[in-house]
Amino acid sequence: MEAKRQITLAKRALAHVAARTTDSEAAPTTLRADTYLGEERLRLEQERLFRSLPVAVAHTSMLPSPGDFVTHDLGGVPLLVVRGDDGKVSAFLNVCRHRGTRVEDLPCGRGKKAFVCPYHAWSYARDGHLLGIPHEEGFAGIDKTTRGLVRVPAGEASGLVWVRASRATSEADADLDARAFLGTLADDLDGFGLASAHVYDQRTYTKEMNWKLAFDIFLEAYHLRSAHKASIYGIFFDNIGLVDRIGPHRRTVFPKRSIRELATQPDEVLGTTLRKHANVLFHLFPNTLVLVQPDHAAVFHAFPDGPARVRFTSYTAVPEPPTTDKARAYWDANNAILYGATNEDFALGESIQRGLASGANDEVVFGAFEHALAHFHAEIARRLA
Repeated sequence: MEAKRQITLAKRALAHVAARTTDSEAAPTTLRADTYLGEERLRLEQERLFRSLPVAVAHTSMLPSPGDFVTHDLGGVPLLVVRGDDGKVSAFLNVCRHRGTRVEDLPCGRGKKAFVCPYHAWSYARDGHLLGIPHEEGFAGIDKTTRGLVRVPAGEASGLVWVRASRATSEADADLDARAFLGTLADDLDGFGLASAHVYDQRTYTKEMNWKLAFDIFLEAYHLRSAHKASIYGIFFDNIGLVDRIGPHRRTVFPKRSIRELATQPDEVLGTTLRKHANVLFHLFPNTLVLVQPDHAAVFHAFPDGPARVRFTSYTAVPEPPTTDKARAYWDANNAILYGATNEDFALGESIQRGLASGANDEVVFGAFEHALAHFHAEIARRLA
């Protein structure tokens, strides 16, 4: 993040601390409780969000070399994402063009020279073209040049690999401009070193709640004092935060109590120390969170696995791969604090899901200072309309 923006955000946070206020809108808003319930609602979200928008599926450091790959079932669509010989990332439907079998079953791999269907051994190159058909004489007249893996748009921006889980309509369409989708947040993330980071401690897990609750529980500071009083609340203020909308995305800043040290510091200091004195949280619409901390970032990707179930992939983005027990112990200690706090949040999210399913509430209420949640749901509603 550029120094000028850090200065502006630090001064906004200091003003709120001095006045004991927070970013807020004029009035609270409400949302129908059934927004979090039902197969039809989820079907629309899968179609209009997860299959129609660029969605981050991995960190770029997970595919450093040609032939490195990850697979994914984004929005119910099987995908194969591969680093090509040209150094670029390409994505394909992970579907054999013979009978529709999943071509690659492993979640990830390195240096794959070709992808071979486990059913009849049709093989595909890193660029997706069909390499070979066993007993090819039985397929006389079949044009192999039209039977390569189906391309879907893919690209990289700010250290993340992005895919749109719908068939590319042209060669130009296959080259996804994820940086344009991020807008000015791309510069923020680059400035915080996400593009040059390395993945450590990747985890995959599920929680019994609607995928949208995975963001509701993180996008406000109102819950810190009660939900995290025995863990991280002592570091932060009670209900003080900044919220900025950047296109469909959000940047929220939760100042730490230590930010008061900056009240008398010059702009040169304010322009370089925001991440030390605040948690900067980026919500990359629709389903990725990047939490910037003093010397690293935590990344969470959330994918719906049913109306009341969400699957997470999360990892720590560290400046360099740890090579000693001391370095690993340092990052493990950081992660123990992080996942201790997020597990407190997830337990509340699962409680909310059970409460909403009970029918007790026809609607939920977002306070005027919970407006990041209102923005998130308004963006979803606009894209589903």
